[in-house]
Amino acid sequence: MPNLIAWIVASIAAVPVLMLALECFVGSHAAAVSPPAKDGPPFTVLMPAHNEERGIEDSIRAVRAQMRSRDQLIVIADNCSDGTASIARSLGATVTERVDPDRRGKGYALEAARPYVAQGRRRAIIVVDADCIPDRHALRQLAATAVNEDAAVQAIDLLSVPAKATPLVRISCFAFLVKNLVRQRALKRLADVALLQGTGMAFPQALYARIDWGGGSLVEDLDLGIRLLIGGERVLFEDRAAFFSPASSQAATVGQRRRWEHGMLDGMARNVPRLIVAGLRQRPALLIVAADQIIPPTVMLIAAVTSLWLTMWVIGLFGPALLLTGALALLVLGLGVAWSKCGREIVPFDMLGQSIRYFAWKLPIALQFITRREGRWVRTERKP
Repeated sequence: MPNLIAWIVASIAAVPVLMLALECFVGSHAAAVSPPAKDGPPFTVLMPAHNEERGIEDSIRAVRAQMRSRDQLIVIADNCSDGTASIARSLGATVTERVDPDRRGKGYALEAARPYVAQGRRRAIIVVDADCIPDRHALRQLAATAVNEDAAVQAIDLLSVPAKATPLVRISCFAFLVKNLVRQRALKRLADVALLQGTGMAFPQALYARIDWGGGSLVEDLDLGIRLLIGGERVLFEDRAAFFSPASSQAATVGQRRRWEHGMLDGMARNVPRLIVAGLRQRPALLIVAADQIIPPTVMLIAAVTSLWLTMWVIGLFGPALLLTGALALLVLGLGVAWSKCGREIVPFDMLGQSIRYFAWKLPIALQFITRREGRWVRTERKP
């Protein structure tokens, strides 16, 4: 009986490891894509902003460079105590100011912008963070895909790595790339679905009008995407459009990661059962999303499964231990493929040895889910 239980435990632990390895293998290779859209339907860019006076000018200028006369930019100055609103107005954006300290967050800001959005059956609504720079043609491509496919659409969302970034920040940016590019590509290829990630996401006007934007979850964008999928809407990944945000400093990255990862773990318990039920009842592709959502933060996953693996070796449960050995080996190989194909410029070969330090740096963040769980949104400082 103990041996049977060990096999069951090892099999369960191996599932998220093997799923992450599969996503790395499937999503690391860039596919040939058609040329980006040269034109597209009109779009409205919504830019929530909380005390962004030091960085919002670059974002507004980048957005306006892609706008035509029929396009629109609305900046929502959300509980700002600086010059965000006046800077945005001076740069030609429509600005709405919102003051409600008890209800802060992107969802509330997007809800406040609703009365200012121009109407149009073929208009797309695009959400862009106030520190985010869209790549060339990104806005028109997103608008075209959202309207033509009648779907919510997520673009590639990556971090710009400054030349002087520390090795730990670089490895953190690579982990961000695995989550936001490699795993998104894998979901697209395995199930033709995507997850929403906050910036660089677009909606047809009719879908935008149906969404209840209120809410203060730490992962409200992820929750929204899953809610749309379960409700029968299409959520797609558009890898012809990319958006770049500045990487935060090493100190700020700790708080940022704690909020993201604690929110992900909270969302796992909330969303996975719903995805499984919906996948079994109506849409099998959602079972793939459920498998993706049972993957905890990579450092936590490796630490937990390695601890289980060592325990089984010590007490002589060699069969289940060998199962975990194979799963962990595949994950290491998969992450190696992802680095080789997508991460060499972010993490040079001579910095790979810092992975052990990164592991030690990140593990306390995961453990704080038990001892010091993050439950509120705080703006991340962007000082590399």
